[in-house]
Amino acid sequence: MESKIATAVSQIPLSGIREMWQRAAEYESYISLGIGEPDFNTPEQISNQALQDALQGATHYTQSQGDPELLKAIQMYLHERLGEGFSTGQIVVTTGGVGGLTSFFRTVLNPGEEVLIPEPYFPPYRHHIEWVGGKAVPVQTRFENGFVPTPEALEAAITPQSKALLLNSPNNPTGAVIPGEILDNLARVVLERDLLVLSDEVYERLLFDGRTHESIRTRPGMKERTVVVHSFSKSFAMTGWRIGYAFGPEWLITPMIKVVSSTTSCAPSVSQRAGLAALQLDAEVIDGMVEEFRVRRDQTYEALKELPDVRVHKPGGTFYIFPDISQITQDSRQFALDLLKEEQVVVIPGEAFGPAGKGCLRIAFTVNQDILKEALQRIQRFIKKIS
Repeated sequence: MESKIATAVSQIPLSGIREMWQRAAEYESYISLGIGEPDFNTPEQISNQALQDALQGATHYTQSQGDPELLKAIQMYLHERLGEGFSTGQIVVTTGGVGGLTSFFRTVLNPGEEVLIPEPYFPPYRHHIEWVGGKAVPVQTRFENGFVPTPEALEAAITPQSKALLLNSPNNPTGAVIPGEILDNLARVVLERDLLVLSDEVYERLLFDGRTHESIRTRPGMKERTVVVHSFSKSFAMTGWRIGYAFGPEWLITPMIKVVSSTTSCAPSVSQRAGLAALQLDAEVIDGMVEEFRVRRDQTYEALKELPDVRVHKPGGTFYIFPDISQITQDSRQFALDLLKEEQVVVIPGEAFGPAGKGCLRIAFTVNQDILKEALQRIQRFIKKIS
């Protein structure tokens, strides 16, 4: 009966992330540095307000575009964050950040058209592109330049079928933040080659060392061809609420709303009320979580950089770090499996994020400092034993 399954689905391999979860379940106890979500619970104010709204009847369909009150709050939030005016017609509320990806690709891609993606990348990008008949084309990055895409690498990947560029900064899995001057040069190539851009900025609040978020959308000529995806999941510790939004020019957002209407009708109404409460949250709450991630970032980086034959960059954002262990082994999958067996620590093989991740690991510092210290000591012990 397996022959009845659509090829686009049957050809999806078991993800490296899911494989490690399944393997870890065989152990009575383990430390997971594999999960890509904050370990903080959703701030109490958000949950309480959403509960009250639900009790008062916010449990029905909303408009496909989103709850009007939430759309207005997002409009104001973007104005405050970006310093420019938006109309609510430039915004669509989605089921998580992934809902923004889905609606964009279904809106713009015809069969055979290509989306250029700097590699390593979040694996579902490719799946969503292929499900609508598109093709994901990797743009190569290198450890030596911090896994940041260059305009030269972008140029080299473009073909006559290229339709769009997908950027993710701050980046999952590497934690890299694309510098402003690189965004300038990428925008130049985009304009010269008449590409669209989907900018996945779901980690835009998780930045360290005084960085401020920069988007390719703000470069000259880019606003009319760029859709930005935001999510409440990472910055507000709201992964389970499945709520996000996208914004961009109305000529793209309007048909994306049609896709939302046909696929999910609307984002969950109670989650939309939680999103509204999140945008009203005191910024100090978010800043406190970001500071905790910064401390863990430093703790993880310092432990890894001292290890023999390990190369590592200090991530500028997110809660991931992506060390290169290729001088120890090129087989990061087997390394991760052996680490789990010997030390009961879960990390994700870099190759799960595309061939460019081969010989690397994704480590998520999404556990408290004491548990993280123990996990890092186990990793240090394991590497010293096999080196």
